[in-house]
Amino acid sequence: MKDENNLYSIKGGEFQAIELPAIREVRGKDYMAFGADNLFPQTLIDLYDNSAMHHTCIQAITEGVLGEGLEIIGDEYINTKGETIDEIFEKITLDYALYQGYALNIIWNKERTSIAEIYHLPFANVRSGKRDEDDKVNEYMYSSNWANLRKYPYETYKCFDATDNKGDNASQIYYCFNYTPGNEVYPLPGYVGALNDINLDHRISVYHNSNISSGLQPSMLLKMNNGVPTPEAQREIYKEIESTFAGENNAGRFFLTFSDGPERAMEVQTIDPAGDDYYIQLENRISSRILTAHRITSPLLLGIKDASGFSNNADEIAVAYAHFEGTVIEPKRKKIVSTYGYILKLAGYNVKLQVKPNRLLSMNQVTDEPGNISQDAPNTIDNENYPDEIN
Repeated sequence: MKDENNLYSIKGGEFQAIELPAIREVRGKDYMAFGADNLFPQTLIDLYDNSAMHHTCIQAITEGVLGEGLEIIGDEYINTKGETIDEIFEKITLDYALYQGYALNIIWNKERTSIAEIYHLPFANVRSGKRDEDDKVNEYMYSSNWANLRKYPYETYKCFDATDNKGDNASQIYYCFNYTPGNEVYPLPGYVGALNDINLDHRISVYHNSNISSGLQPSMLLKMNNGVPTPEAQREIYKEIESTFAGENNAGRFFLTFSDGPERAMEVQTIDPAGDDYYIQLENRISSRILTAHRITSPLLLGIKDASGFSNNADEIAVAYAHFEGTVIEPKRKKIVSTYGYILKLAGYNVKLQVKPNRLLSMNQVTDEPGNISQDAPNTIDNENYPDEIN
């Protein structure tokens, strides 16, 4: 016989940490799995979409690499969709900032002597084929939805090869990524060490939103001492209490109870929530770790005011951006410009490919105080040097 009083059970959930993706062969499949469920790139997209700090960091890196665009040939059309070289450059730069890699669909002309069209492929939708006996990848797979291959089956393409582009191999995939130790076919983003902090940034935002809109943070414990009602009655009582006190508009309302004796009275026990200092410290920790993972030394680069020892914001921005440009922007820009420039040369654009860097400050925004070093900082209005170019 069931115990009628045993109506409740409480279960604790396990925290799901984001783990580094397992990159392995899958029996019976032609591709290499990217993550336990083969959806690690989609996880990176979710983090990018849901963490405000991380999203802003990726955008800052992307805009820094893009600068003011490609000079000379940026406005040239590169495919039958009417996309320009600059538009493709913008897409692959965002992919590279997010994934540490990008992918292009290369289509050769009928004579197979030069590239006729170049299309951007969403990096998250491309998977590597298995390596041969020489540890070389010969093909790549593309699907618009790897979570539902039954509806969106993948197509196989020859990996980019200028010497093997005849027949069905005229349409190829150029898969560019930075080498990561231990990962020969897929890249890991530079911010990989902060994945859980980025995820936590999103979860804390959802948590606070839930507290305000639904009042789900337990702030009091109600004890009914007049017996155990039926399940239907329990649900009605719960709905009544929730409608009365849950939500931001019901803050400050009070209880009024009636009972026929002190032993049957309802007990209200308060639960002290974490103080504001706790969340402020947690927010600072998360922000610091995300900025560190992206190697952004000053929050001012993201439009976040932060106390510093500089005389004014212009000085701090100039110094911080000089470091950001040298350690983050230039290496990424060099890789993208070099690889993309190689493909463009095969398409007949045999010109010097260069990017005009962003100009953040004019010289009249920088102080002339003793010890000021921002006069020589890069990206000011008088700087005409463009170091990111290939011959």
